[in-house]
Amino acid sequence: MPLNLTIVAVFAIFFFAGPISAETAYPISRIDGMDKTIRLEREPQNISSKTLFTDEVLTAILPSDRLTSITSLASDPNYSNIADRLPNGVAQLDFYVEPILNNFPDLVFAANWSEINKVTQLRQAGIQVYLVNTPFTLAAIEAEIAKLGELLNRSMQAADLIANMQRDLASLAEQKAAIERQQWVALDYNSWGTASGADTTWQAILDGVGLINGTAPYEQGDFGQVAMSKELIIKIDPDVLFLPGGLYGADLASNTFYQQVINDPALADVQAVKNRRVYEIPGALRGTYSHHIVRTIRYVSDQLSHDLP
Repeated sequence: MPLNLTIVAVFAIFFFAGPISAETAYPISRIDGMDKTIRLEREPQNISSKTLFTDEVLTAILPSDRLTSITSLASDPNYSNIADRLPNGVAQLDFYVEPILNNFPDLVFAANWSEINKVTQLRQAGIQVYLVNTPFTLAAIEAEIAKLGELLNRSMQAADLIANMQRDLASLAEQKAAIERQQWVALDYNSWGTASGADTTWQAILDGVGLINGTAPYEQGDFGQVAMSKELIIKIDPDVLFLPGGLYGADLASNTFYQQVINDPALADVQAVKNRRVYEIPGALRGTYSHHIVRTIRYVSDQLSHDLP
């Protein structure tokens, strides 16, 4: 078929087929992050968010009048990426049963690590609770966003959010390739003496930037953390070192720790310290596991791009 006729034919298919529907057909049953089946008879209208992940995602895909509450962390700029744009009139409630019940939600989103006794009390009171499976990879983050969109009849908005993530990542491809060519080993190191292993969002950040995780050969403990002594830092000899930062580097405690690290005689010959590739990452960016993780990848990538040879 000639090219122009092919284009006309494809246009006709989409034109006459009408718009593609992404609406959720209720009732639906879905399995949550703790293998519990929940059934929604109709589209839930009053949504209570009890994780920072769902705070950040739901405020992006839902109108604010469908949110009955978000967490108190949502307003803390050291942890939250939405502190400067909280939805008006939405209560900030942490995971306490009575205030949640008084908030009259149709559906509560909590984490798969939430206190099970509180989850049980809410369910016994007739409240639907969906436990989100905490994601650690970009693919898992996208999958959880898509699940939320389906449950709430906001699949199109969720798809747009995922598409924006992928677009932003694609725009960093050139920077990522340049960083990958350096074959730099990276560590994140904190004042309580641990670094993040492969089963954390830190690995997703490093993969997105084009860095190698220096903790990969080492055993992880709780929450994917690897015990990190100065001796082990010297042994790994990272090319890049990341430290916790306050609100965009403005926190006195984090700056004190930064100065301790870069001026520590024991670490003077570590490649990252010697070459001044030591960076602070704001807590809200470092800790996010929502779509805002792409902002973290961009932040880290931009820092490194200034110091490429």
